[in-house]
Amino acid sequence: MTQIHIGIRRSVPKSVQKPLAEDQLKAIFKKHDKNGDGRLCRKEVRGAFEELGACFPEWRAWRGLCNADANGDGFITEDELNGLVKYTMQLGYTIS
Repeated sequence: MTQIHIGIRRSVPKSVQKPLAEDQLKAIFKKHDKNGDGRLCRKEVRGAFEELGACFPEWRAWRGLCNADANGDGFITEDELNGLVKYTMQLGYTIS
């Protein structure tokens, strides 16, 4: 004989994922300025993408520099940081 269970189905709360805000991303990138020179090299940008959970942080760092390094010196300065943040926001990193 087959039993049929009738009852209230309770949903288990799922983790809520919220996109990172610009100021949160800026803080993450600034935190990775390990030598405190006010600019980010590719290695420091890669560290930030590792923290964000990027699958290919080295590639993301390279793409970030390609998108944001306006003067082509290989570093992201304070003036160029907004471009890096804009690029990163398009990728949809979230916090849970």
